[in-house]
Amino acid sequence: MHLLYTKRSPYARKAIVIALEKGILLDLVDEDLQKKSQRLLEANPLGKVPTLVLDNGTTVFDSPVICQYLDNLNDKAIMIPRESNERLEVLKWEAFADDLMTAAINLYMEKVRHPNDFHKDFTVTLERNILSSYAYIEKNLSKLKKFNLASVAVASAIGYIHFRLPHLKVQGALSSWFEEIAKHPSMAKTIPVV
Repeated sequence: MHLLYTKRSPYARKAIVIALEKGILLDLVDEDLQKKSQRLLEANPLGKVPTLVLDNGTTVFDSPVICQYLDNLNDKAIMIPRESNERLEVLKWEAFADDLMTAAINLYMEKVRHPNDFHKDFTVTLERNILSSYAYIEKNLSKLKKFNLASVAVASAIGYIHFRLPHLKVQGALSSWFEEIAKHPSMAKTIPVV
């Protein structure tokens, strides 16, 4: 299997962590999203990463579907619970973390695209959303004690924010939680890089 990705994508990071935890070998293919390859565009017409290309040529996207697919390949390190209530809780946190990732990416890209004339109200709103998300996560840390897709997704979002928006680093109990989860080998191996 090939995973088309970028080293900076928090969405791809989730999928790679799941694969590492499950002992699934992925051939990682680093893509340039500024000059999308024909391979990526054929695999995913939107040219988004991550996109998983199975050995039979079938493509799987986007990250929530890839994570569920990978988790169902074997029973080693169940990352998404099979029981319906626990599963719902984990998938809810993944969706929340994905939205946090999207807010962070939008904030970063607005400032990159318009460094001298970015939309101030838009960026202030996104920063507030990120900070209120931190408060929500910190209030609910007891739900993120297990190392599963929920904690991986939240930590991937925070890791991306620390990488791209260092002025919005987490503090307090959330910082302690993040530092602990970041020590997990699969998380340490997937820290975003330029």
